[in-house]
Amino acid sequence: MGERWRIGACLTAVACLFLARVSAAEPIVLSGSEVAGAEAQVPLTIYSTADYIAVEPVLRAYQALRPGLSIHYHELLSQELYQKVLDENDRTADLVWSSAMDLQMKLVHDGYARRFTPAEIDSLPEWSFWRDEAYAVSVEPAVMVFNRPAFQGIEAPATREALLAWLRRADDRAFQRVGTYDIERSGLGLLLAARDADQSRDFWTLVQALGANQVELFSSSSGLIERVARGDLVLAYNVLGSYAASRAQTAPDLGVLLPRDYTLVISRVAFVPYAAVNPGAGEDFLDFLLSAQGQRILNDRVGFPAVHADVDWNSTLFPENGLTRRYLEPMEVDTRLLVYLDQARRENVIRQWRQALGGPL
Repeated sequence: MGERWRIGACLTAVACLFLARVSAAEPIVLSGSEVAGAEAQVPLTIYSTADYIAVEPVLRAYQALRPGLSIHYHELLSQELYQKVLDENDRTADLVWSSAMDLQMKLVHDGYARRFTPAEIDSLPEWSFWRDEAYAVSVEPAVMVFNRPAFQGIEAPATREALLAWLRRADDRAFQRVGTYDIERSGLGLLLAARDADQSRDFWTLVQALGANQVELFSSSSGLIERVARGDLVLAYNVLGSYAASRAQTAPDLGVLLPRDYTLVISRVAFVPYAAVNPGAGEDFLDFLLSAQGQRILNDRVGFPAVHADVDWNSTLFPENGLTRRYLEPMEVDTRLLVYLDQARRENVIRQWRQALGGPL
C-alpha cells in the first residue's frame, strides 16, 4: 500500500489519540444553577463514547429537572473508556455509556455494575437488558453513507455484493476516497467487523477491496460522516446510522443506506458502576434515559432510535429506507457478546484484517 496512505493514517491516528486524551483529562462541564441555601451537590460524572454535541439535548433536558446538579461529561473512545473503568476500581464515573456492547458486557459480567431497576422496566423489550445491571438505551443500525454528487447518474451500492463490484471497477472513483472504522482503535469497529465475518463468508474479500482502494481508517463515525458530506470521501462503510441520519438533515449531499442483504444493529449500553462516586445521580440519570420522556428526547432531538415500547421512531431518522423497528434484529444485551472478546478470536480478526488490507499499518 502507498506510503502516502500510511503516513496519512498515522497522522490521523496521532491527532485523534491526542484529542481523546485531552477530552479524557478535561471533561465538558454543564454547571448547575446555584440555589439559595442549598448545599453543594456532588456532580454527576458520565463516561461515554457518544459525541457531546449529539447528546447535549438530553443532558440539558435532564439538568433542567435537577437545576442544582452539575454534569461532567467525558467523551472517550470505547477502548479508553473500558480501560479507564478498570483502572478506577475504587472511585469512577456515575454512569458508563458506550456503543461497544461487548466491552460493556465484559465490565458488567466481571462485577463492575450496580444492580438497578428503572421505573419503566415493563416498557423495555426483554432483549434490551441483562439482569438488572446493563441496559440498552438505543437501537442503532450500521449503515453505508455516500456522497450524492459523486454518484450522479449511477446507483450507490445498497448491498455488500454491489459494494464489492463497485470497488473492483477499473475507474479511480473509489481510490483513496473510501473509509471505514479502524478496528484496532475502535471497540465498536472491531465488534462490527467480527459480526460481519460471522454473517458473510465474503467479508474479508470486501476488506481486501477496501484495502486495494487505500481505504482511510477512522476511530469514530462522526469523522467518517463529515468527510463524506464534504466530498473528501465518496463512501464510508459501517458507520452509526444515528449520526448519519441526523447529519443528513443538514447535509443535502449526504446519502444514507441500510445494506439490503443484512443490517447490523447495535445498542448503546449503559450501567451504573459499582465504584461510582455518586451512584444515586447515576441511577437517577439512567432512569431518565430509559423513561418515555428521556427516550423521546433521544429519539426525536438526538437521533438515537428509542427502545421504549411507547416511543415511535421519528420518520426523519432514516427517510430513504422507510425504516421502522420491526425490520431490525438488534444484538441482545447478554453474555453471548463476550464471545467477541475472546483473546484468540480478537487476535484472529485483527490478523485477518491486517492481511486483507495489505499488511500491518
